[in-house]
Amino acid sequence: MSLAQSLRREAESVYQAIRRHPFVEGIAHGVLPPQAAVFYVQQDVQYLTTYARVFALAISQAESLSQMKLLADRMTVLFDGELTPHASLCRASQVSFEEVTRVLPAHAPAAHHYAQHMIASGSHGVLAETVAAVLPCHWVYADLGRDLMDTVRPDGNHPFYDWIRFYAGSAMREGLDQLCQLLDESAPAMAREAIARAFHVSFQMEYRFFDMAWRQEQWDTLVPSGGGPA
Repeated sequence: MSLAQSLRREAESVYQAIRRHPFVEGIAHGVLPPQAAVFYVQQDVQYLTTYARVFALAISQAESLSQMKLLADRMTVLFDGELTPHASLCRASQVSFEEVTRVLPAHAPAAHHYAQHMIASGSHGVLAETVAAVLPCHWVYADLGRDLMDTVRPDGNHPFYDWIRFYAGSAMREGLDQLCQLLDESAPAMAREAIARAFHVSFQMEYRFFDMAWRQEQWDTLVPSGGGPA
């Protein structure tokens, strides 16, 4: 079993928790609360900015032109493709993408922690660790798209048909296979522990991201020392 497949097998319980999460179930059944969908879109737009920057770090760490091209191609899909699932969420919530992203709120706690984790993983200069930090996002959505397409079997009348179809598409699966192969071929034995940690933290943060959107997570109010409610 390859390193990538081994890491994914270890994360299966987390994936099943994601699959059963109310946010994902809301997409499956077409009943996602609009406020949760909008919160998700606003946070995900900002997340994807960090995601692209970490891909740029990976390109700088690549050891060959073919690796650089693979990573650059995935960035192109990121820039060109993610509008489709975002537009699907906005359309079902009866708002426009432009309207909800004109002024973006601050990062919610989970989104902030996820971004910092990816940047920290990419700053170590080891390509496989950087890939391991971004791989769970791609893997979770590719698996969700496949699973929802197989179980829900949505048609064009489903509110989130475009969301499901996009992530169930062959381009997502092909990109996933390419990233898994890149991880396997670039992972030095001495860095396996750091690679596994980067992967599993990101996988956990995928759950936290859906949960954050479902609850519209906010920062706790900090009370100055010695202060408190009257």
